[in-house]
Amino acid sequence: MLDMVVNVGKARADSPFIPGALELARRERAFVTGLQVVAVYPSLLGQAEVAALIAAEERDARMRQEWWLELCRKAGVEGAWEVLRGIYVTSLAKRSQLADLLVCELPVRAPEAPAGFDELTRVLFADTSPMLLVPDTWTGTLSAQRVLIAWNGSGEAARAAKAALPLLEHATAVRVLDGTRVALPGIGPPPPPLREWLERHGIRAQWQHFEAERDTGRALLAEARGMQADLLVMGAWGRSRMSELILGGATRWMLDHASLPLLLTH
Repeated sequence: MLDMVVNVGKARADSPFIPGALELARRERAFVTGLQVVAVYPSLLGQAEVAALIAAEERDARMRQEWWLELCRKAGVEGAWEVLRGIYVTSLAKRSQLADLLVCELPVRAPEAPAGFDELTRVLFADTSPMLLVPDTWTGTLSAQRVLIAWNGSGEAARAAKAALPLLEHATAVRVLDGTRVALPGIGPPPPPLREWLERHGIRAQWQHFEAERDTGRALLAEARGMQADLLVMGAWGRSRMSELILGGATRWMLDHASLPLLLTH
């Protein structure tokens, strides 16, 4: 059984990613925990009015338990509701560590800050579980029927593929964009044998050579659209994370412009 944590936050029941997450949990026979983090900012805790607002938000969050459990019952899944009070990034990352998948809505339409600097995508920097990020512009389901894997032989990409395995096993089409750069013999280790690993798990994937020195994120998204993919699996922050934030990179570009769900690990 998979263990999924859905970062519900203050989302309403009609937020598209919530029924999508519950349907995915039903298909995967997962236990699904709805989570709301009541964010605490230590520098403001000394202010009485701030403390009162946090306490009120926590009370309101705990009152949503029956709402969430009813959604789970209607979806035919087993679930629970949790409320955490704490620093947002560390609380969300730490709670996810026992989960197989952390599902969150990705603000693309009106982001609060550039990718990597906002609270949600900063969780990718932390020691978190694999994250399934669903753009707020996404109108499809989370069926993960047509899956695109961005593969470059890195540890991040390998961890992403491994995390996606339960979804890949139910997919109707899997394509691998292979951008691996082979190291000099005897100097660097060879990339993990993804092709053989997929075959051992009964997954027949189409392989496609992929080379994009520049605008890698844009090229990945174009390939995903061409395939009509409903999930992109990739490693996050493959280069120095700071260089990705300052100079830009595939991870940051995808977080800023994603038009389909992303399964990311670092």
